[in-house]
Amino acid sequence: MDILDRTQKCLLNWESGGEAECCGLVAGPHSNPYDADANATLTTVYHALLSSTLLSWPAKKSLPVDAVVAFVQSIVLSLPSSSASSEKSSNAVAFGEILVDVIWAIDSELEEIVGDMKTAASAAEQGATMSPASVEQLVKIKANAEKDKWTVETIVRKLLLNGVLDPDICRERLDLTLVASIGLVADKLAFERKEIRTRTGLFYKQNKFNLLREESEGYSKLSAEITSNLGPPHSASTGLPSEPLEAIEARALPTWERALSLIGYFDLDPNRVLDIILDVFSVHLATHYTFFISLLSFSPWGNRGKRAVKREDMVVEPDASRFKGKSLVEVLKIAEAESGAYLDDVDSSNARVLAQVLGFKFTYYQLPDVPENPPRNLYLMTAILIREGFLRLEDLYPHIGPADAEMADRHKEYLASIDARIAGAKISQLAMAAPLESSSSASKPRPAPAQVPQADEPKKIQNQKLGLLNALLAVGALRPAIVILSKFPWMVDAHSAIADLMLRVLKHSIGPLYDTTVTSKDKTASFTKPRARYGAAGIVPAPERRPHLTLWAPTPPCTSTVDFVFFYPDWARRVPVCNSYDDLIDVLEPLMRFIGLHVSRDPAFLTKFLRLGRPHILTTITIDPETKKPVGTPDPNHPVRLFWFKVVRLYLLPSLPLIRGNAVCTVDVWNIIRQFETTLRWQLYGEWKMSTYKSHPELRVRLVQTDRESKGILRRLSHNTIDALSGNVAKLAHSNPCIFFSNAVNQIMAYDNLAGVVIQSLNYVTIMGFDVLVYVILEALANPNKARVKDDGVNTSDWLQSLASFTGMLFRRYSADLTPLLSYVVHQLHNGQTTEIVVFRELIWKMAGIQPLPSLSDSQIAAMAGGPTLRIEAVASTTRGARLDPTDVILRGPQRLGRALLDSSLALPLLVQMAQQREACVFRAPDAYLKSLASLFDTTHGVLLQYLELLTTPTVISHEEYANKIVPSLGELNEKYGICAPMCMQIYRPIMNKALLAAAITTQEKERIASEEAEKRLKAALLTAKREPLASASRVASPMPGAESHANGDVSAEAKPAAPDSQQMDVTMESTDAQLVQSAESPWLPELHPYFEDVKKIAPGNAAEIIGPAFYLTFWQMSTYDLSPPANKYDDECTALRALSRTEDSLCMAADRSTDRVKRMSANMHREKRNRINAIVQKLSDELKEQTAARAFTIKRLAREKQHWFSHNPKALTLASCIIEYCLQPRCLMSPMDADFCAQFIKVMHLQGTPGFSTLQCYDKLLSDHVKVVVFSCSEFEARNYGRFLLGILTDISRWFQDEQLFLNENRTKVGATTVFLPGLQLRWTPKPVIAQEDLITWADFKQVVRKWHRKLNKSLVECVESGEFMHIYNAIIVLKEVLPVFPVAAVHEFGGVNLSRSIERFLEKEERGDLKILGRAYYAGLKKREPIWAAPIPVPKVSQLDL
Repeated sequence: MDILDRTQKCLLNWESGGEAECCGLVAGPHSNPYDADANATLTTVYHALLSSTLLSWPAKKSLPVDAVVAFVQSIVLSLPSSSASSEKSSNAVAFGEILVDVIWAIDSELEEIVGDMKTAASAAEQGATMSPASVEQLVKIKANAEKDKWTVETIVRKLLLNGVLDPDICRERLDLTLVASIGLVADKLAFERKEIRTRTGLFYKQNKFNLLREESEGYSKLSAEITSNLGPPHSASTGLPSEPLEAIEARALPTWERALSLIGYFDLDPNRVLDIILDVFSVHLATHYTFFISLLSFSPWGNRGKRAVKREDMVVEPDASRFKGKSLVEVLKIAEAESGAYLDDVDSSNARVLAQVLGFKFTYYQLPDVPENPPRNLYLMTAILIREGFLRLEDLYPHIGPADAEMADRHKEYLASIDARIAGAKISQLAMAAPLESSSSASKPRPAPAQVPQADEPKKIQNQKLGLLNALLAVGALRPAIVILSKFPWMVDAHSAIADLMLRVLKHSIGPLYDTTVTSKDKTASFTKPRARYGAAGIVPAPERRPHLTLWAPTPPCTSTVDFVFFYPDWARRVPVCNSYDDLIDVLEPLMRFIGLHVSRDPAFLTKFLRLGRPHILTTITIDPETKKPVGTPDPNHPVRLFWFKVVRLYLLPSLPLIRGNAVCTVDVWNIIRQFETTLRWQLYGEWKMSTYKSHPELRVRLVQTDRESKGILRRLSHNTIDALSGNVAKLAHSNPCIFFSNAVNQIMAYDNLAGVVIQSLNYVTIMGFDVLVYVILEALANPNKARVKDDGVNTSDWLQSLASFTGMLFRRYSADLTPLLSYVVHQLHNGQTTEIVVFRELIWKMAGIQPLPSLSDSQIAAMAGGPTLRIEAVASTTRGARLDPTDVILRGPQRLGRALLDSSLALPLLVQMAQQREACVFRAPDAYLKSLASLFDTTHGVLLQYLELLTTPTVISHEEYANKIVPSLGELNEKYGICAPMCMQIYRPIMNKALLAAAITTQEKERIASEEAEKRLKAALLTAKREPLASASRVASPMPGAESHANGDVSAEAKPAAPDSQQMDVTMESTDAQLVQSAESPWLPELHPYFEDVKKIAPGNAAEIIGPAFYLTFWQMSTYDLSPPANKYDDECTALRALSRTEDSLCMAADRSTDRVKRMSANMHREKRNRINAIVQKLSDELKEQTAARAFTIKRLAREKQHWFSHNPKALTLASCIIEYCLQPRCLMSPMDADFCAQFIKVMHLQGTPGFSTLQCYDKLLSDHVKVVVFSCSEFEARNYGRFLLGILTDISRWFQDEQLFLNENRTKVGATTVFLPGLQLRWTPKPVIAQEDLITWADFKQVVRKWHRKLNKSLVECVESGEFMHIYNAIIVLKEVLPVFPVAAVHEFGGVNLSRSIERFLEKEERGDLKILGRAYYAGLKKREPIWAAPIPVPKVSQLDL
């Protein structure tokens, strides 16, 4: 509640407790009436009380005069008394002065009311029209005012009588009329005449001095007296006095006494004497300022009593928390009090005289006819006088120029200079230069331009406020300096010397905290100190520098002979110093506000400040004592974190652009910024880029300069200039990363060939630079104003492709943080932005060397059936394998990508989003062309396969991490994330294969141990059998006839016990197998059986009922790795790598023996490459062994499981349809390797004699009319895979077609001595367990069936080509190209090739679409090359399509 309101409330309840409440209201302020707030409270309360007795201000409750006087009397009596009984206490005196001031104010207001009423009355007499009511009101107001004046007189008389008011104070401050009416002045007229004479003598009479005597002798003696008593100068090495302060004061006091004698004897002007003392003071400022301070302290212009305290005698340990929660002014007052200074107690009257004398000096230099400017020592002397309390800034301020109104013009001049600098930065200086003169014109001298006489410009007054501000900061007078700086904050920007002086203060303030907190290394010899040199006579010691006192601050750098020392070492005594981290908030940061981004001018201070910041922020983080890593998430609203976030926003980032290429500062700033999460960091970068550069004049200039420099560097950047320009790129990236990288990214989006050059030029960029670059890249990627696709609505725009490629190359070469980019891709895919998939594709391609949907040769596809090492060597040996460049091995791009996926927990979200996008991408662009949709699907599918290859590469992510940290359960993939069953199985296949490989190796090892034991037993039995016949033979001298047969019979008889051993060995092996692969008499593998329930949930349609979970899981779990180990590919690759290893070994030996130092240094590189190749060769050998064991394990498993796959006896035709629909058809489209697997798996099921499976019906379904439908629904990549699948099927069929014996052999098998026919080619399917030969199709009938299949296939593909629809034609030709080695063939379908050739010819004649025509011509050329194979042996009449 307001004080006035509380007083009014007390008045209303005066008799019922209001008086006591009012007494309590003023009790506190009466205890310290000198305080400004207390004084204001007392003035308000007593003004309200006195006004309540008057009529001119009607109140809700009026008090009688006696009540108010009694209240005041009670308050005076309650005040503490003075120690001397005859004297009033200081509080009572102050209270009396307050009452006098209140009475004077009320009396003045009443005088104004009476005067106004008299004016109105005179106006009415002169004819002014006024209503009778108005006249009556005026008369009443005047009467009330006159009565109130009498009441005031009564109150004053009573207060004087009670001793509350001092008569002298009343005579001094009250109006003469009131003073006379209460009887304090006997004769009013006489008193007025005396007052007039006194004022005239003070203000209008001039003292007469003997100027002649003054100039000739008095002032000369004064100057001689002062200079003769200066004493020894201050120490040049420290700036401190050479003698004790007591000695200086003992010399200064007699000097002043003699000066007083001279003033009295010669009748000198005291002000002029002061002026001369100040002149001598300024001349001897650097060497004798202590003497003059002591001299002035004894003079009337000094306050000796306030300076008598010696701080050295009162040294106490300061409170560490003394600055906590204080404002800057309070902090500076505490620092001044600790140094023994009390600037608020300056004598205003004496200080005003000193200020006027100094003001005349400054005013002199403002005269237009005075050419020189005020000297530096005048400013410094004035600053010292202000600092020591002789002078107040507010007294001197009106005398220094320019005036405050003119300072705005100076500010405008500064802004105009900024605009001129910006305009100059935009213009090329070379373009502005004059043209070069030719040699012919050199002989003719150019006429000199005529000089135009310039008019004399009026003298521009020097900014004396600036000079005084610099001096105040130089001597450590912070409070008055801050007053000027707060009034004109732009002066820091216009005059950098102010920032340098403030940084000098800040560096001293932060020093104690930095020295006690940061562990400094052993200091090496400074480059500023001279070192000894070698001369003719040996080591010549360095010459010692001569110390020299200087008036310049900060101290200039030393020279070879002079070491500069600032003359005033006490400047730092009143600077508040930081002793704890809290002082950074309460002391340092408020001082930094005055210079802002100009902290960049002192990298040493900035480095200290930043190195204190990191441990300060770490105090907000919980650190695990064992791992030394942060635990949990820090509170973002913690005051310390908020403070440093503000520091980064206001000081660090704005100052970086002004620091030219200082990587150390950039690293220190990054150590602060990295403590904040990515979103906060990027908020800072966004503000830095968008608004910070526009917020300050110097940054506007730097923006234009950096923009031009960066564009110039990018124009010159090429492969030939990378080494020369990398340093310039790094310097710009250190200080202005936002500008440089924005320009670089824009150039890369426009010119894709610039990406590689820019990547190579970033060798010296810091981590913070890369963090900003990632932000700039994502900002460009997220730009909503750029079209991400071309006009077709599907294909990626060029700028996006270029930027994605650049991003991949960037992260491959440099260890920037991948998490933001991965998060961006996940969020974009979640929001349906399929185009962002190109970024992820390029990232995997460039970092891990995994291409999306690579074009593989047949040899490479065959090698893809091997282990991961063989696959890498066959497909990407130069990017991921043994032939990888050693420099790229060090980069560890794949490992960094895998680790980033795991650490950020984004591996699964990316996998799920990719799988979902694969299924949904074609539905999100319904208006696009089919070709574009197919391309989009292929791109998405390719990136998904690319990503799966990355996740399942053991060197990138281990199998355990893939299974436990990335992939959820099989059922969860389908039910929770909505991923289709084929892709679920594709994702889960590596996990199952790893488990089965471990089981296979374990089984092999147990079989080996059992075999060795059985072999040992057999050898022991044989050895025993051999010994007994030999023993019997030795006893018989000569064998009897028939003994040989008898012996043989004995041997056989003795060997019989061994037979059971051998038989037992076989049985043991089988029982071992049974124990390994059967659990609880189950035919299923224990590693796969737990997945059956998940398979039943995810299996599409009625696959689980008809096919069964066992077969479905087996089909999707297996791959060509399990069916056909490429042993020859392993051998070829090992042979090639061994040859490469020998080459590297010879190069290593040659480098070791070389005399060239550079070549010898390359020996280690060749040695490491050789060792790496040898390790990969060994890994290939181990892989082949593992794969061989896995295949043997798989064959045994299939032989056992086949009996149970279809034990529920589904119909053969239904079973074949389901296998094709849910197994073969989806998988054969996924990749070339899956296409080969599907073809091989059909053959394996046939050769295994799988009960319930009809190979004939399966082939018949696959090669029926539905080929046309499948071809139409495929994308380009799927069409190639489908063609390869058909190629595998047709190849197997062709072999049976050509070789009857092979046909017969592969349709029967022998079990012991019994021939068993395989059920796959039954002419009429029967589920009987034993198949007779008559049940199988004959070779002749089979050939007829094959001819039918060829005819149907030919008809379907010809119809596709002749349909005119793009996808039919495009995919049909792709399929035809794939099956060209086995289709068409005249031996099977003699007219098929002719019909197909004619169809292609007609198509090429009519087709106008370029891409189809090119594809058709390529196929037609290949078809023509095989004409002898498909050409009909006899002329063929034209046959209509209906006949076919």
